[in-house]
Amino acid sequence: MQFYLSAKKLDINSGDELICIIHEADANEYGIGVNAGDRIEINWNGQVEPLIVTVDTSETLVREGEIGVYEDIWQKHKVEDKDVITIKLFEQIDSLEIIRKKLLGEELNYDDFYTVMTDISNGRLNDILTSYFISSGYSPGFNQKEILLMTKALAMTGDILKFEGIVADKHSIGGVGGKGITPLVVPIVAANGVIVPNTSTRAITSASATTDMLEVIMPMSFVRKQLEEMIEKSGAFMVWGGSLNLAPADDKIIKIQKFLGIESIDKFVSSIVAKKIAQGVNHVIFDVPVGEGAKIDEKEFEQVKNMFELLGREFGIKVLIHKRNVSGIDGFAIGPALECREFLRVFEQAPERSIQLEEEALRISGELLELVGKAVAGKGYEMAKMTLLDGRGFAKLREIIKNQGGDSGVSSKNLEIGGQVYEYKAKRSGKIKSINNQRIFEVAKALGNPRIKEAGAYFHVQPGSEVKAGELLLTLYANSNIRLELGKKIIEKDLVFNWVV
Repeated sequence: MQFYLSAKKLDINSGDELICIIHEADANEYGIGVNAGDRIEINWNGQVEPLIVTVDTSETLVREGEIGVYEDIWQKHKVEDKDVITIKLFEQIDSLEIIRKKLLGEELNYDDFYTVMTDISNGRLNDILTSYFISSGYSPGFNQKEILLMTKALAMTGDILKFEGIVADKHSIGGVGGKGITPLVVPIVAANGVIVPNTSTRAITSASATTDMLEVIMPMSFVRKQLEEMIEKSGAFMVWGGSLNLAPADDKIIKIQKFLGIESIDKFVSSIVAKKIAQGVNHVIFDVPVGEGAKIDEKEFEQVKNMFELLGREFGIKVLIHKRNVSGIDGFAIGPALECREFLRVFEQAPERSIQLEEEALRISGELLELVGKAVAGKGYEMAKMTLLDGRGFAKLREIIKNQGGDSGVSSKNLEIGGQVYEYKAKRSGKIKSINNQRIFEVAKALGNPRIKEAGAYFHVQPGSEVKAGELLLTLYANSNIRLELGKKIIEKDLVFNWVV
């Protein structure tokens, strides 16, 4: 069923979901299921593709015969006041029956997964129904065959990038503060003639993800044609995956999982591999931190490793698992600008650089160079280190920055850091056992991360450090006193550092 309403531009921005508002009288008149929260298709001026939006109802924001269009829609999609909007109501969708089938304990096939992923990615399946689908992965749960089929469906319902020859990438499962490893590994490996199409995400629960950090020094949003040109020029890029149509259903599933506070190992491995399939890579090193504050513990490592290797074999991706025990953050800093400064200092070989960050990046780079056959077994680290020390890695980074529209002359010394500063000192003497990643994320978010790029925290000590009462532990940076006070209140609870008893 379809009907027609007149557009009214509303000065309201949802910041995420596409929303339109219709008058309650119209909702009742066309009332086959036009309820707040429903999805509808809208079209105007002969659009080739309809837009799928969430509908809400009101008696005051719009008059009868009008459809209120949020700013997110009319700015991007060029809707004008009084445009005639065609509204189409969804009929029963196949995904409902598929979800019902799974909840009753039946096994799903590839067509089932493809249908659900398509409906999630195009917005036909709303958040509530998507939550039911996610929940079915826990009870009754997906078997190994279903995980394989779901991974394929996640990838195939979006675009697939294609590059010739050996195509490599590095991916961390996350959970550890500091994102300086990836922007060290990608240029070092690419400088040795390997194609590295790296995509990253924005922070959801952490203080800063790779995209948030790299936005400090270069644009991160591009279309497919631009990426192909970057590979042609330099053999590498580091961009935001959210600007592309790679495994689009997965991004929506991740948001709902974060809200629900659930994520199975099978699902997050499937999610990561689906993105790698979509990126067109055939060699991947997975960075898997284990330990206190990491995403997984020692007992879960084998399950993660086995699942990555299984999916890699199934989809023709050569996989290497880089396991490392962690007790703190990577480098000395948390926060986009401060983290950028960290990896730039490594490229510059500055005396104050983090040796831990440098060494971890060189180990991963070396293993990836061995995986793709650029270095013989046991010689990858040496090749990676030479690439860093002779400046080829830094030159490749500058090339990538220039291709993406940033300032290729960027230096660790000219990044803007928050002007409001607070020095947090030890309240007692002792030895630091570990740094609590989740607590420092809370501090950084209070300071305004990831949106406020120049805010963050810089550590002057690391796990294993012996400190005395009154010694400087970390420095907070903010762009306002209000933000600084929020960060101070959390840091003063003394929960960021775990001490040896």
